Amino acid sequence: MVNYFLLFPGAYMFNFIICEDNPSTGSIIRGLIDDYTALRSLKCNIYLYQNHFERVIDFAQANPGHTNVYFLDIILNQENISGFTLARQIRRKDIMAYIVFISSHPEFSLKILQYKLRALDYIYKHDDNFQKRIFDCIDVILDETTRLEDLDGLQQITLKNANSFQTVKLSDIMYIETRPGSRLLYCTLKDGSVIEFNDTLKNVMKVLDDRFFHCHRSYIINVLQVRRLENEKQYYSVTMNNGKVCDVSKPNWKELIRRVRT
Repeated sequence: MVNYFLLFPGAYMFNFIICEDNPSTGSIIRGLIDDYTALRSLKCNIYLYQNHFERVIDFAQANPGHTNVYFLDIILNQENISGFTLARQIRRKDIMAYIVFISSHPEFSLKILQYKLRALDYIYKHDDNFQKRIFDCIDVILDETTRLEDLDGLQQITLKNANSFQTVKLSDIMYIETRPGSRLLYCTLKDGSVIEFNDTLKNVMKVLDDRFFHCHRSYIINVLQVRRLENEKQYYSVTMNNGKVCDVSKPNWKELIRRVRT
């Protein structure tokens, strides 16, 4: 039996998660987000939860590394769960999440500071500028993620061999591998070029960031460049965006799934 896990390429995935037990209000918020992200040509997923809000925590745990934006009502129709308790659990699972509270109770706004939730905004449902406030939140998020992408492009590594050295952006690296019969390492970039250099995978991992994973003794992969994971009769592998198949050791399989799942 072959198990496949298909993944979507790209550095950023935007997820908008709405927790609102009032069907009318939830539909309005979803419609506003849908309309404005379409206007801004932003590809995203929008999820509306109107009950069983514990699933939101499962979502936060399963989707680290993406741009996740939570619109939370304060008063929810579920025992022992409020927007504040949800936000605290979300923050434990996804430290980089954006949290926006939407409520009919302006008197609760000061509790944001008490709970230390780092909310992006607290929007009163009856605010005359309700739509604009939601749009402004999306604008702030897009601006920050754009600036993060710019900073990401500044992160570099220098690869050296006997005759020369070359500096490359971390975001351009797809994978680094060893090859049989060679003492060199081979770094494959997104544009298809390959750089040969002297080092060990263990040493290289020390200067790479969290987007890279040492999945096998022969491979370091950029988890943001994974197209598919495959498990066939205890043979584990990953297919990169350029079609290259890289081996994955069994002890690293579950961790790799956690790192790249969407």
